[in-house]
Amino acid sequence: MSPSVGIFSGMGLVFDIVVGLGLYVIIGVADMRLAKIAGRPRIEWMAWVPICSTILPLLLIKKSGWWLLMYLVPIANVVFFIIWQVKLLKAFGKHGAFVLLAVFVYPVYYIFWIFWAFSPNTRYTLNDNLSGN
Repeated sequence: MSPSVGIFSGMGLVFDIVVGLGLYVIIGVADMRLAKIAGRPRIEWMAWVPICSTILPLLLIKKSGWWLLMYLVPIANVVFFIIWQVKLLKAFGKHGAFVLLAVFVYPVYYIFWIFWAFSPNTRYTLNDNLSGN
């Protein structure tokens, strides 16, 4: 193996780490902004903790964090993911059809959420009548 191969593979690793950290920061800031838009500033910190960042959307649709355990149940995890994403979309005044992006093209779906987090037009519209656990 030539030395140049090792250098290029090391540069690829550095690139992956830099891109990964950049995405982590952008998504964390977007999730914090969405929590703030939802009027939940006390749970903004959850955007930065790996498991808690998965619980954060559940809390934004007024579900218990314990519902996260449904991700461990095969088939039900997909069904509940779709239901929760539709509720999350509606909570922020977005059309439920965007959930198709979450199912088929998740990176594009997350780009939409990042855009919505920084958009001045995004509003939290979930009222207490829709909160049934």
